[in-house]
Amino acid sequence: MSYRLHVILLCTLLLCTSFLYAQEPKDELEAYVQKLKKSSATGGSETAFLSVGSDFLYAQEYFEAGNYASAQFSFANILRAHPDHAFANYQLAISLLKQNDPEKTKLAQEYLERAFELNPSLKARFAREVPAQKEIGKVEATRPVEANNTENDTPKEAAPVAKGLDAYIAQLKHSYATGGKETQMFAPGQEAIQGIQYYETGEFSSAETRFSLSLAVDAENPYTNYLKAVSLAAQGKDAEAATFYQKALAGDKTLEGRYAGDVASAKTKWNKLQAAKEIKTTPAKKVTYGGALVYGNYACDQSVWNGPNVSPAYRYDYKGYFALKKDGTYRWLDDGGTGRYTYNAKTGVITWLSGPMKSKGPKSSKYQKGTTVAQVTVQYEGYTWQCGCNKE
Repeated sequence: MSYRLHVILLCTLLLCTSFLYAQEPKDELEAYVQKLKKSSATGGSETAFLSVGSDFLYAQEYFEAGNYASAQFSFANILRAHPDHAFANYQLAISLLKQNDPEKTKLAQEYLERAFELNPSLKARFAREVPAQKEIGKVEATRPVEANNTENDTPKEAAPVAKGLDAYIAQLKHSYATGGKETQMFAPGQEAIQGIQYYETGEFSSAETRFSLSLAVDAENPYTNYLKAVSLAAQGKDAEAATFYQKALAGDKTLEGRYAGDVASAKTKWNKLQAAKEIKTTPAKKVTYGGALVYGNYACDQSVWNGPNVSPAYRYDYKGYFALKKDGTYRWLDDGGTGRYTYNAKTGVITWLSGPMKSKGPKSSKYQKGTTVAQVTVQYEGYTWQCGCNKE
């Protein structure tokens, strides 16, 4: 073998080796995902029907598409059957974090802790992947629920028992963020959490409706009664609010100490919101006729309605032009007839004494100086011409 050929083969080998190293996954999770993708493409056993690999790849596709809510649901399904799957724990945690929800961020800590416990190498990946969240996962947390959890939600329901209004609201928010049973379909909390969302933005009319639907299922809940009472009072419905306020006190006497303040705050928010919704119209500027007459050519068009359900609603048909002259005469078009007119500078009224404009029989003709265009409005029976002259 020649020296030159030897060098070429050596360089080729080095390039191939470098390429292979460049393609090598950065960590174990990435290697796992690549292995599953290869298995799926080649019909491998790792992604066979109903296998954990198949389920993981399905969830991963949601994750890579940025659909983190669906990824959360799918990774959570894996953990019900395989609670010690390190990568599913980790990807579920990241899916929760990516949704930027305070309650989901809290829940993510527990899955991170479990993932790090099962596979410490994931700590380095996390530091690269979510550098701003490095403190997450350092708080001691309980493990996710075990595999016998059959509920169709994220396998963790760590909401505290509600004690007091603030705790009740926090509990529903936690349940809503994590798919908990308190806010599942047909549960009173499902409507209550919707009401709370309206309540916190000052939409007390919508909040009232949602709280009513919640109370139709759980009529004695003191906190839903209280929130409905405040929502009603905010709208000025004090008599209606009293009934729900008394039911709230029957369940929790401590609510009495905050009611006046909550109502006052709610009324302020409601009034501010209603004021913001008001359509503020500017009165039409009063048209002032008269002033020094601008001489020149006035091009005229007529506004014509195009009929119902037509866009645009109006069109502007060109009708021709007339030339006003300083000597009190005018001409209709370049080769049209001429006539005389008078002008009252105080009222803006133009009177056509003779010629084509007089024969057209307008009811009135009034001049306004405008800003850049002088205008003569010629009013006929049932229609109007707007005639404008650009100022020089």
